Amino acid sequence: MTEDHDWDEDLEEADAAIARVFQHLNVHKQHTDESGRNSEVRPSNERVDFVALPCGHRMPTDYVVAWFKYYLKQKKTAFSCPRKSCSVNLSYQDICQLIPLTDKQREFLEENLALLVARRLFDFKACPGCQSNVERRDRGNLCVNCTICTANLKRNYYFCWNCRREWKGPTNNAVRCENNNCGQRVRTSDPLTPCTPEFKKKMLQEKGDDIYPVKDKSTDRKRLALLINNVEFRNLNDRAGADKDEVNMEVLLKALGYTVITLRDLSAQGMHAALRDFAQREEHVKSDSCFVVLMSHGDSRGICGVFDSFDNEDEEDVLQADEIFNSLNTPNCAGLLDKPKIILIQACRGEPHPFQAPIFAKCPHIIDEEGSVYVQDAVPTRKRAKEHREKDFCCLRSCTPDTVSYRNQERGSHFIQNIVEIFNQDAHQDDIEELFRKVIKKFKMLHPCQMPCKERATLSKRFYLFPGL
Repeated sequence: MTEDHDWDEDLEEADAAIARVFQHLNVHKQHTDESGRNSEVRPSNERVDFVALPCGHRMPTDYVVAWFKYYLKQKKTAFSCPRKSCSVNLSYQDICQLIPLTDKQREFLEENLALLVARRLFDFKACPGCQSNVERRDRGNLCVNCTICTANLKRNYYFCWNCRREWKGPTNNAVRCENNNCGQRVRTSDPLTPCTPEFKKKMLQEKGDDIYPVKDKSTDRKRLALLINNVEFRNLNDRAGADKDEVNMEVLLKALGYTVITLRDLSAQGMHAALRDFAQREEHVKSDSCFVVLMSHGDSRGICGVFDSFDNEDEEDVLQADEIFNSLNTPNCAGLLDKPKIILIQACRGEPHPFQAPIFAKCPHIIDEEGSVYVQDAVPTRKRAKEHREKDFCCLRSCTPDTVSYRNQERGSHFIQNIVEIFNQDAHQDDIEELFRKVIKKFKMLHPCQMPCKERATLSKRFYLFPGL
């Protein structure tokens, strides 16, 4: 079978897959009834809090949309229900029928779906000269002409499809350009300093009983991190610069060996549902720890959802900090029993005030109930071990109660910037609480108007991340 025949066969399969995706795109179709109202899409300003999925699970609408966006980010055009052990798949068409999407949501979803489809069907890359997308018509030729750069430079401009630099060498039927290292994958330097095997061995020998067990890096280790980033709000100012924080945290957590579930723009109900479903993930059984990162507006009431309003009590949309801990505590998250649960919260904690920028919450009092619960032993027996409800947590918040957090609209928040810098620099040699101490110390020196604080720390041992191992 020739290469040409293989390609034709692959293209036919791709065409079929793409056709299935395209039939789900409405591309802002407007159908009106006799009254002039859109008869196919419910009004975008109508807030629908919950939706029943075809599998029967009832979930916050914003959580379902955020979950689909997460799948799109993974280059998938369909997604499964986020509930544990539910394998029901849903498409964009299903979402349109179930949820009254805003015009902005439709535009985002359809543009990203179309981009994924185009990448399957066409062979295109960004030109290194002008960054416009250029299609390669001849898959056997690495030398590609950019018409835009050719017109701008008033000369033929070619670039290499492989190394994405301006072409050097013969331009006809080229299989390799003459740029240095063309064909070799250039790996950018990792900002995270890796831990040495010698240091890890030394720590385990000297402080083994005082260190949380850490699984070695392998396909069997399933570390998970949940990152919730609220950027666009209905009644509050959008959080400019939060995109930068999101990217920086994703890069750091992935380098530390965590698979990151990133969800955007959730209500308080959506955040609660995300935490609940995250706690039930089966991967935790094969993990040694988890990270939960929340970034949003906030004030003395709690962490703001995207529908919150300072001046209208009827539109209060706030997640209490207690709900984070309750979702991941001993009775609700058995997979993380005796494992470190690290929580990072970027948000203000000052009193609510109209037009105040970032915001966040005082930590409410612990629910008044017995502090311990019974859980079954790993090996089923009639005996039960007694475990505390809330243990093995360590939470770092971006500021102290009744104060605010600062965020640069281009670089992101001071809090996330400093965490990423300190972790990249010292995680190879320091445990988590020492890393937090260094973050706090850096604020004392560089940002005296803001002071992060550690809360509800119940780590009974040292937690080393041992990056790279």
